Amino acid sequence: MLNVACNLKIVKKGLLPLEFIDYLFDLYLPIIGKDASFLYLFLSKKVKEETYDGVFGDLVNESKLDLQSFLLAKKTLESIGLISSYKSKSSDDLLIMVSDLMTPKNFFTNLMLKGLLAQKIGEKGLNDLLNKYKVEEKPKNYVDVSAGIKDSFVIDFDPKYIHIGEKTNLEGINKNNIKENFSDVKLLNYLKKNSQINPDSISEEELNFSHQLAVLYGLDEKTIGGLIIECFLFEEAIGNKLDKNKLKRLAKTWVRGYKVTNFKAEEKTELNSTSTVAQKIAYYESILPIEFLREKQNGIEPSSADKNIIDSLAFEVRFSNGMINALLDFVLNHKAGELSKNYIMKIATTLIRKGCRNTLDVLNVLYKPKQSSNNKVEIKQASIEKAKNDENYEKVSENEEEGNEEIDIGEFF
Repeated sequence: MLNVACNLKIVKKGLLPLEFIDYLFDLYLPIIGKDASFLYLFLSKKVKEETYDGVFGDLVNESKLDLQSFLLAKKTLESIGLISSYKSKSSDDLLIMVSDLMTPKNFFTNLMLKGLLAQKIGEKGLNDLLNKYKVEEKPKNYVDVSAGIKDSFVIDFDPKYIHIGEKTNLEGINKNNIKENFSDVKLLNYLKKNSQINPDSISEEELNFSHQLAVLYGLDEKTIGGLIIECFLFEEAIGNKLDKNKLKRLAKTWVRGYKVTNFKAEEKTELNSTSTVAQKIAYYESILPIEFLREKQNGIEPSSADKNIIDSLAFEVRFSNGMINALLDFVLNHKAGELSKNYIMKIATTLIRKGCRNTLDVLNVLYKPKQSSNNKVEIKQASIEKAKNDENYEKVSENEEEGNEEIDIGEFF
């Protein structure tokens, strides 16, 4: 808990140049809002010439912000990397470090910041800003005739000089340090363990790109690692081994298909049971469909066609992961390990018509007992597992026509 009576020191990290103020209003204001923008200016002015020492509560009063607004604005600036807060190990004393604003080039290179800005101002607004800060590399209708460095200087220095001060932190334009929980080490370990990719062959720029993309879309190390495996170009030179456009496209598809927040279907099935079926349902609902298929295939990456089926079930039909896995498992068992999109989508459509909203609903329909059409019987949970071998159940028809307009689940048994 922050003590408003604590001693406070504010220092600057960088130069805090005044000419960068336009960047605050153009790039940051739409994301962080007016209170946080004001607080950044307020704190920057405090440490522009020298370090600030005082009491936290006095600074709040001087800012003319109420305490709640001040703390929320402070939290926003910390989250975006414009300030960093440090608490003394031995007291309540607080240190706030104010960082430089990013230049447009660095800002738009950061996919997370770029995505947040686009979310606020839209595509047109983003393009307007890109055009505003666009710099022509070469003047049109002119040829560069400038002298090179060797035309004016003799390059004959001792190579040892190059290494002096390599680890020294110097004043300059600092890139913002935005806090998140993503670990590059975990990502590289995942790639090393689950693919033929040598982590050393991934350039720092490609690793940063993957990191920012993962944070932007909320992907963990395992998920982005699986997508990188699919986008890795082994034959290309280091620095060009990652198909970035494909990785962005797959990341968007993943979020759209696997992290849809407004599922019509329920994500979880409420079961107060420890039966085999309850455990099976828990397993279906605890694993992503793509991982489910990998396990079914002894670690082999699912094909593009199979991933397309998962995309359709998740995004078009809006099935939860558990429902998708239950359906895929059923078809794999009854079609000798083959997955046909037309066949699966017709079954999915039938499941929707029958009112399935969670994994148990799907299993109840797929493994329902042979019965008269006039008698509606809901399968008992414990019987699902043995349904395939039970003499009261018929095997799925291997002659089912994929071109039929409608599939009646009851015909499967």
